[in-house]
Amino acid sequence: MMRYKPEELTKLPRSVQFKSGKVILIDQLLLPREFKLVEIGSVREVARAIKTLQVRGAPAIGATAAYGLALLAEKSRAKNKDEFFDEFFEAYDVLKKTRPTAVNLFWALNRVKNLVEEHREDSLDEIRSLIVGEAHKIADEDVEANLRMGHFGAEILPEGNVLTHCNAGSLATVHLGTVGAVLRVMQKEGKLNLLWVDETRPVLQGARLSAWEYNYDGIPLKLISDNMAGFVMQQGKVDAIIVGADRIVANGDFANKIGTYSLAVLAKEHGIPFFTVAPLSTIDMSLKSGKEIPIEERPKEEILTCGGCRIAPDVDVYNPAFDVTPHKYLTGIITDRGVVYPPFERNLKKLLKV
Repeated sequence: MMRYKPEELTKLPRSVQFKSGKVILIDQLLLPREFKLVEIGSVREVARAIKTLQVRGAPAIGATAAYGLALLAEKSRAKNKDEFFDEFFEAYDVLKKTRPTAVNLFWALNRVKNLVEEHREDSLDEIRSLIVGEAHKIADEDVEANLRMGHFGAEILPEGNVLTHCNAGSLATVHLGTVGAVLRVMQKEGKLNLLWVDETRPVLQGARLSAWEYNYDGIPLKLISDNMAGFVMQQGKVDAIIVGADRIVANGDFANKIGTYSLAVLAKEHGIPFFTVAPLSTIDMSLKSGKEIPIEERPKEEILTCGGCRIAPDVDVYNPAFDVTPHKYLTGIITDRGVVYPPFERNLKKLLKV
């Protein structure tokens, strides 16, 4: 099944790394004008990077938050376990409050927290080491999961032209991407003729990030504004649509970047298969339907400005960062354990064995 290694599919480095007491990120606020790695040395700085979208994408946020706890573990000057636990849980709370919609954030933080609680009786040095080791595992497992999703997705998607929205590529994960891995395997195997990239207003993750990283890896693409997607479908120029997900719930409803729902409705109208691609860590079986997903609202400046330039008067703004796509519009969910088809509620339970 695993035909390729990550380095055979992308020339990009990991978007999230941890070395010598620093969290190292690709600064996504500077792209596409400048490619720059930034080094972050405190939990507060990690939280700020997540909040400001310096790092974004559900899996990347989760790995970055875990590395934030690893940063604390390495840098804490606590003299005993009680002091360390106070610092650890304070850092946990700071990171947990950064962004509400992407479930990977909470999954990664809770995974490290649960490990710490299981090993409360160990020595402080052992606990520090466990935290760092678990953060590295989360990052490495993300890359492995993406590679599996890439192969699963490339197996089932039709050859031809694919449309994607926002950025679920290497920049949104530790490496390769969710959607990005599928596209890169398809490209490697000659199945991808053309990639349509929605610009993804208001923050332009499609134009600034997806177009940049896929062009960097030599994937043939055309960039379009969001309101062109329906016409491109009507012209018969799209054979499949694949998008990422920030949270998938028990019935198969999912939250993704604002604009995804519109694409799903249009895909249904035009008979185009519509898939979301996400690791198991994105699936939240505690919520029954998409109506329960908390939707982040972001600052009005994102709507009122573009690239730092004012494009509208100072009026009231509604700026939800995500929308929810009902499962009835989904052809399938591509996960790192295989592809899930309807009925999603039953088949997600089977996949997760819950």
